[in-house]
Amino acid sequence: MFGYVMPRMEDLTQEERERYHAAYCGVCRALGERFGQRCRVALTYDMTFLALLLGSLYEPEERQGSKRCAPHPVRPHAYLGSECVDYAADMTVALVYHKCLDDWRDDRSGWARTYAFLLEKAYREVGARHPKACAAIEEGLADIGRLEETAAAAVSSGNTTAAPPPDAAANRFGALLGEVFAWRDDFWAAGLRSLGAKLGKLVYVMDAALDREDDRASGSYNPLVALDAQPQDVREDLELLAADAAAAFEKLPLERDVRVLRSVLYAGVWQKYYAKEAKEAKKAKKAGQPGQAKEPTHVQEEHQEAYRG
Repeated sequence: MFGYVMPRMEDLTQEERERYHAAYCGVCRALGERFGQRCRVALTYDMTFLALLLGSLYEPEERQGSKRCAPHPVRPHAYLGSECVDYAADMTVALVYHKCLDDWRDDRSGWARTYAFLLEKAYREVGARHPKACAAIEEGLADIGRLEETAAAAVSSGNTTAAPPPDAAANRFGALLGEVFAWRDDFWAAGLRSLGAKLGKLVYVMDAALDREDDRASGSYNPLVALDAQPQDVREDLELLAADAAAAFEKLPLERDVRVLRSVLYAGVWQKYYAKEAKEAKKAKKAGQPGQAKEPTHVQEEHQEAYRG
């Protein structure tokens, strides 16, 4: 469920793009400095959003610089560092470590097992620094696994009344991400937890929407396949979830990097979904079937307002 929480770069000015890349490089640099170079492979766009979000809210002192690195040895790259960037690096390790364990359990992926082993020492360090967040990740993913397993068994047996509610796993992933977003137990924790919960639920359902046909073909459990949800209904549900996440975001008193962050929530989270929808529409057109791809209503109606001025 990685790779959704990123900005739509064409929305941003050159200065904003450079700022985002500096934060991305900062998280990468923090991974290398805190855990060793091989941990840089764990880098994701998603936690760059968290670094900028927390930095905008708490406004910590920032370290800025420009250096060459192993991934980019030819020319120096700007980077920024702060307590928030360091926390985002820690949460990157925690989430990727458990994703690798999950991939190993589900698919017997040798690569995932190997990389989880390589991350184990780093994860123990993160767990010592952030026991509450790591416990929330461990417990949350275990609960999601049980929910999905119970639901799959109920669907397979035809006893759908025994299945948990179809949004139970999405809600649980939202609760997990809410705890990750709540960096400190302070005045802002409730607002950050709410945003993380709503964004997490959106990402879970978005991932299910994009995997729906593959899961249908493979027989893997997918709540949207189990519900036999129609594409238009799925799109409308996603628009509502995205609107909820945006509403939680707008309640936070953010100024620095706010346009970059809005680009993520109002447009960036839709990029994979929209790309797949456009691909399917093109395929339908070639087959002589009706098909149409357009930006979601949520983006059409709110995008200009988000970037006004």
